This record gives sequence, structure tokens and C-alpha cells, in this order.
Amino acid sequence: MKPTPRLLLPLLSCFLLCTGVRAQIPTASSPAGSPYGTPKANQSVIGLRDAAAIDQFLYYIEGIGSPSREQLLRQNIKSYMMPIRTCPAPQLEWAYALTSAAEYYVNLNNNFKDNLSPDYLAMNLNAQGKPVRITDGLNLLVQEGTVSAAIVPYGSITIPRAVYSTEKVQIANFSYLFQPETRARNRVFETKKALSRGNPVIVALGTDASFTSLRTPVYSPAGALTETHYLTVVGYDSETGEFELRGIFGRLWAGAGYVRVSFDDFGRMATNGFVLVPR
Repeated sequence: MKPTPRLLLPLLSCFLLCTGVRAQIPTASSPAGSPYGTPKANQSVIGLRDAAAIDQFLYYIEGIGSPSREQLLRQNIKSYMMPIRTCPAPQLEWAYALTSAAEYYVNLNNNFKDNLSPDYLAMNLNAQGKPVRITDGLNLLVQEGTVSAAIVPYGSITIPRAVYSTEKVQIANFSYLFQPETRARNRVFETKKALSRGNPVIVALGTDASFTSLRTPVYSPAGALTETHYLTVVGYDSETGEFELRGIFGRLWAGAGYVRVSFDDFGRMATNGFVLVPR
């Protein structure tokens, strides 16, 4: 039965009201209290896991990343990173690795190179009184960010009041590039793909007990993988079959602070890999 003309107006009003309400439901990137009509962000979830979404938000860094044959064969962004630092304690390794990758994006187009504070991230999370994971640090970089190391210097034990009046550096999101269940060859492939586009990859690397005292530029584990360390993959060479990783153990460690690991060892040792999505 067709509606009569007198019913058309109420039906149309009801339809518009229902669709309007549904459009105003906030997302994770558009929190409650946002004005009606606020555009929804492309990323409504913190921590991208879907392969298509990861590929969509994996940046091509202009002037660095390239799909050319040479770039697919080898890539290295070490010269764009800030100088090697020394992490004072194992529980801070994740924070040093995260800020090292974040400041890479911040400083790419800046004449003035700024160090970001890993201590600010660590103190924020330690204050919550629970064990801290690298994913907690990644979430904090998305939701709040960190500040310059000029505001919260390395080795700080308190957060100064100045942080409340200074601009914080945030990331838009991050991607789980690979996880423990990912096949070894896929860990290598995804890491090479991210680097070919000019993106550093933060990894949790299982090592033996000799790793932190390494004095050679190449590492292959000789014993059981009993420790986990956080490093940043900055390059690869398909001819030699190696990745180059940036450590946080100072300039006297390995090869002036960097170490090379074979693709085969990397696929076995790297349990988690993350890529930042910069703002």
C-alpha cells in the first residue's frame, strides 16, 4: 500500500532524524563531546593490525623511500637518524627506541635537530604502577606525545612544570608490522618493505646474553635467546642478506652503535615489529 501524501512528511522527518543521530556517534578519533558534523578520522583504532590498513598508512618519505630497483635491493636511513645515545637501564630501552624513531620523522624537514625525551614517556607510564610494555609507550605517543629532551633531559627523575606549557610531539598512529605468529620470511619481507619507503622499524629482538657487550659489527647468536632488546632497523642490503639495526648501548657497542644481522637470524630473533604513522 502506498503512503498517503499526509504521511510522507512525518516519514521523511523520521528518516532524517535517524540517519542524523547515527552520523553523530563518536569514534575513537572523534571523542564524545566533539561538535556535530566533526569529520571522522581515517584511523578510529589505535594500533593498526589489518594488512590493507597497514599498507595504506605506510608512508613514502619523499627523497628517501622509492620503488626503484636500487631501493628494492638496498636501503639505509642511518644518516637521517640523530646521534647514537646510551640507555642507562634495560627497562628504558623501549622508550629510547620509540623516541629515536619519532624524532626521525620530526627532524626530516627541520634545520634544527631536536632530541625527544624518552624519560618523559617512561615516567608517565611508571607512575601508573604497573609493568610497562612497548605498546603502552606507543599508545601514549598517540594520545599524549612526548616533549623535547631540552624540557625533560636524559636521566630526569621528575617531570618539571614546564611540560604543561610546552607543545608535545605526537604520532597519528602505529602499525603492528609483524607479531610472534608471523612467519620468519614475512617478518623479513615486511621490514624490507617499510624501509624501502623510508620508514624505520622498531623491533623486539630476542638475543643471547652476550648481546649488550658486543664489540663486533655483525651479530649471530651463539647461545639460547634468553633476553629481549628493543632496536630500530635502519637499513638492509639484499646482496649481503643483512639488516642494519641501531642500538641504544652507546657508540662503543658493536659497530659504532650499529649492528648487522642476517635475514635468517632476524626472521628467527625478531618477535614484534612496529612502524610509526607520523602526523
